[in-house]
Amino acid sequence: MTDPVAGINWGKIQLSKVDIPTADDMADRQERRSQKERSESMQRRVLDATLRCIGEQGYIGVSLQDIADAAGVSRGAITHHYASKMELTSAAIHYFVKWRYDKVYAAFEGKGELDLRGRLDLLWQQFQQVFPITFEIIVALRSDKDLLAQYKRTAPTGVETIVTGYEEFFPELSGLKVSGVLIAVMAAFYRGACIEMIARDPAYIEEMKAVFQDMLLKYLGLDAPEAKAG
Repeated sequence: MTDPVAGINWGKIQLSKVDIPTADDMADRQERRSQKERSESMQRRVLDATLRCIGEQGYIGVSLQDIADAAGVSRGAITHHYASKMELTSAAIHYFVKWRYDKVYAAFEGKGELDLRGRLDLLWQQFQQVFPITFEIIVALRSDKDLLAQYKRTAPTGVETIVTGYEEFFPELSGLKVSGVLIAVMAAFYRGACIEMIARDPAYIEEMKAVFQDMLLKYLGLDAPEAKAG
């Protein structure tokens, strides 16, 4: 029987560059990947710096040059991607929403054994770290209608995502008709407590927090002596 491949002249068959990339092709692809990675890394630094500067100086007081200095890039590198401070801030708010959720999620990960008081304390710790930026973002959106409009155009779920997203950390509330309201009340209390920290001493804030937790547990019917002992 004749071998069907014996008569093939393999020397005349050319594989395309798509099948086997040349060294130049590989170098070009690597360069494109490297450029993309550098661009993404630079944009993350810029967005981080934007949030940090807004948290420290407020939206009105911060400039593109301040952000460029904080990010360690040129002002031109920022305006290459973002035409204005408003556009950059809108992108930074989107970045903040995901960053905030990821940060809180990481803090709660592996803490399923904590009782409600323990998880409320953990949420309070997160609020103290995140709230300064949250507050300045809320003020910026309230004071600059153009920024608010810009953000709404690109935020599919609306402005409320800036201050929501804690439901899954408190499953005991999921069966209640007012679960969403209770989560909002908890978040509102902690935001208010962060503001009170400006004028009140830590002991007073701790007392406020304890009273709030007692009220919440009583409302939920979880104020048994053993719950309080935890």
